[in-house]
Amino acid sequence: MSEAERARYQEEIARGWSRFFEPRRYDCPWCGSHDLTQRLRTTDIMQRKPGVFYMDRCKTCNHVFQNPRLNIEGLEFYYRDFYDGFGREFIDGVFSSQGWLYEPRAKIVEGFFSPEGPKNWLDVGTGYGHFANDARKIWPNTTFDGLDMGSSLFTGKERGWLDTIYPGEIDDHVEAIRHRYDVISMHHYLEHVRDPRHDLDVVADVLREGAFVSIEVPDAQSWLGKAFGRWWAPWYQPQHQHMLPLPNLLSALKERGLNPVRVQHREAHIAGELSCAVIFFLTHVSPNPDSPWLPERTPAQRKLHEGIWKVAPKVLQQTFKADFKYLGPAVMKFGGSNAFRVLARKEG
Repeated sequence: MSEAERARYQEEIARGWSRFFEPRRYDCPWCGSHDLTQRLRTTDIMQRKPGVFYMDRCKTCNHVFQNPRLNIEGLEFYYRDFYDGFGREFIDGVFSSQGWLYEPRAKIVEGFFSPEGPKNWLDVGTGYGHFANDARKIWPNTTFDGLDMGSSLFTGKERGWLDTIYPGEIDDHVEAIRHRYDVISMHHYLEHVRDPRHDLDVVADVLREGAFVSIEVPDAQSWLGKAFGRWWAPWYQPQHQHMLPLPNLLSALKERGLNPVRVQHREAHIAGELSCAVIFFLTHVSPNPDSPWLPERTPAQRKLHEGIWKVAPKVLQQTFKADFKYLGPAVMKFGGSNAFRVLARKEG
């Protein structure tokens, strides 16, 4: 990261971070109820950019949302150097290590197509295209395209993971994707957008009759969210704007002529809470000293960072074991999944 980029960050931070937020709202953005309660107060524990973030829960419909919400300028500030730029190598490595997640997402359409699978599939919010790359092993005859913002999309195309790419937001490509795909997937996408119902409107519009949408989102109703508090990975602040409960998503799909044909809850659980909590805590205690949004780190702080992350791999070996051998299977058996997955078909 150049000194010019560091200077830019320090100048932005000096102007204050309250300007990154819209006014606080006192009604639920999903059902309009005024019966709200604070669910979470946290900071940016992943990058350690400045700011305090709140998630409220509607007592009427259980919708959880960021309040006050980041404005467009704020989203640009907090997303910058997370998926691209400074944080690119790290996040690419994280996605590359999650191949075990992609297979069940690809297999959700089994039984609805011939053995050859869908003809074409559009993955919205695809990032580098890691899902598409692994899904090809399940459906080798399927064409996988991707839609997303940022330079990662072009990297996915260069790697041969994505056939056709659509840079930008879904609104930018409505006519290009209308009636073109057998399946449109949104894996951990809707929680990032400013208005989930708008994006569902677009999907309902562009899907042809008989085509499918596959959606996976985190489940804020999971007891793990209370157990891990602010260190629970699915809170993912400040990026997550909305967290839909399953009944709300199912109702929204049906209202748009999208009939849910398969719902997976326990099967959609993403093991790793304990390991993520440890990583977040260590990152909070000793963030990357080269992060340009942080003040220049002292030699002592750099030495502490080096020492912590020298020991961390040994600790994480044990937490990974606990996550996948004990905690994950317990959730699968007794409930409390941190995510759910829905496949819906557009009806005539």
